Amino acid sequence: MLNITRNIKRLNIALSAALVALIMLPATTCAQDSPGPARTARGIAPVSAGNMSAARAAALTDAQKKVVLAALADQMPLEKLNGAAAALQPLFFNKPDVYLQRFKIISETTVAGALHILIEAAANDELIRSDLATIGLYKPPQQKIQLLLMVTEDAADGNYACWWAVDPAQRVVPFDAGGRMAELLRERGIEVLDPGTLPLEQLAPSQGEVFPARGALLEAARRSGAAFVVMARAAVKPASSPAGSTVAHAQCDLQAEVLDVHTREMRLHSATNALGTHIDQEAAAQDAVAKACSRIVEYILDRLPDANANNYRHSFRFAFPGPLTESTAHDFFKLLRAALPEIIRIAVRETDSQNIRAADIVSSLDAAALTQKALQADLKGYTITPGAEDDSGITLSVMVPGTR
Repeated sequence: MLNITRNIKRLNIALSAALVALIMLPATTCAQDSPGPARTARGIAPVSAGNMSAARAAALTDAQKKVVLAALADQMPLEKLNGAAAALQPLFFNKPDVYLQRFKIISETTVAGALHILIEAAANDELIRSDLATIGLYKPPQQKIQLLLMVTEDAADGNYACWWAVDPAQRVVPFDAGGRMAELLRERGIEVLDPGTLPLEQLAPSQGEVFPARGALLEAARRSGAAFVVMARAAVKPASSPAGSTVAHAQCDLQAEVLDVHTREMRLHSATNALGTHIDQEAAAQDAVAKACSRIVEYILDRLPDANANNYRHSFRFAFPGPLTESTAHDFFKLLRAALPEIIRIAVRETDSQNIRAADIVSSLDAAALTQKALQADLKGYTITPGAEDDSGITLSVMVPGTR
């Protein structure tokens, strides 16, 4: 049986074992006037020099810690719990009784010089969640924002392709700009409505128009539960290549409007373009579309406060070995952004130290999960190791290729 008091320095390893031990103990149901779900846990402490009073206090604290540990496991995955042991220890395990609404001793026995105490206790889950939130390890579940995405691709002959077209032949989109934008939005916590759930007959555009009538569109979006409608138009065309170049170039012009379903007003309007390159002309066009979609989605999410409700904001500091050149910093943060699609935005700035860069990050992951992914990321020779955490944020150490 795990004794957390005696293994305090190895808590991150012992968490799993403690949870297994708790699961093996019989669970009980609280009475109707109980403040919450009851858990049973066994605490163990050695009886030194016949001092039963000290052993009883230690065993009781051990049992209380295990109840708090089980309550924490209800709030986060086990992997995340293990990785956050250092942050959890001083807050939750130094005074575990603070997080218990009530407890009672079920049995007390002495076996082989050790005192065993079995308790039944109910944790204060609301207080636990509140304190987890203060250290960035808990975020209340929020309903995802729903969005109706309507993207058309214009062809050189003046026709258009989109999923709501009346003519089935015009529903075949060659570059799937809408699919790319939908994937990017979903990665950032936005729920994009499935077009198959919408009434196409109500979205038929007027003669000579590409998009449906504004009123009909907003009404269909409202009935489907969408908070916003994004109407975008993508135009892809070949771009001139430098003389003698064997690389094909293509350009994607992309413009978008965001409508608020509730106020029935336009919230945003944006336009961007991107250049794609490849030895193949079609692949160059696909590259241009992918870049333009990424830019327009980032712009929309950055300027739509409601769309950021499910995201986390972090302050990280990255410490490099010795004075840092701008090219190295640019290379590292570009690789970091590419390796972690959960990073929605990152703003890098200099600090008082030449070898440290600060990064303000908006992410779909909390600090513990994002840090864990960063430590495991493939950064083409760069490696990240844990650092300190203080009021200025989390500091991570970066090893640059060739510096070992």
